Amino acid sequence: MSTMTASWNAVDIFMLAALLLSMLVGAWRGLVFELMSLVGWFVAYLAAQWLTPSLAVHVPIGAPGSAINHAAAFIATFLVALLAWGLLSRLLKMLIHATPLGLVDRLFGAAFGLLRGVVLLLVVAAVVTRTPWAQSPAWQQSTGAAWVKVLLVGLKPSLPTTISDQLRL
Repeated sequence: MSTMTASWNAVDIFMLAALLLSMLVGAWRGLVFELMSLVGWFVAYLAAQWLTPSLAVHVPIGAPGSAINHAAAFIATFLVALLAWGLLSRLLKMLIHATPLGLVDRLFGAAFGLLRGVVLLLVVAAVVTRTPWAQSPAWQQSTGAAWVKVLLVGLKPSLPTTISDQLRL
C-alpha cells in the first residue's frame, strides 16, 4: 500500500467515493441535462403554483375547494410538470450528444458533478460539526474532513449569519 493511501480512513474513502460518483453521474448525464434538471424543479414548482387553483376543483378526493384537493392537485401537477421537463431534457441531451458537442457536454458535466460533490461534502461537514461525531477519531484523523473544514472556514464569512452562526469550526 502506498504512503498516500495508508493514512486514509473510512471518512476519506467515503468522501472520495462521493466525489467520484458525482463526477461520473455528471459526465454520464452531461452539463446541459444537469442544468435542465435543476431548472426543472423550479419550473415544476411554478407550474404547480399556477395550475393548482384551476385543477383542484376537478380532483375527486374531498369536498370541492378543500385543502386535500389543493394538495392533491399541487402534487399531481408538480409531478407531471417534472416528468414533462425531464422528457424535454432527455431530448435536448440526445440532440447535443448526436453532435460533436457531446464530449464537451460530458466534460463540463463531470466538472459540474465535481462541484456538486464538493457542495454535498460541505453540507455533510456542516451537519457533522453539529453532532458528537465531529469529535470521533475517524473524523478527527480524516484528511478529507480537514480539507472540507478549511473550505468551510473560508466560506463562513460569505454565508448568511443564520447559517454561519450554527457552524462549530
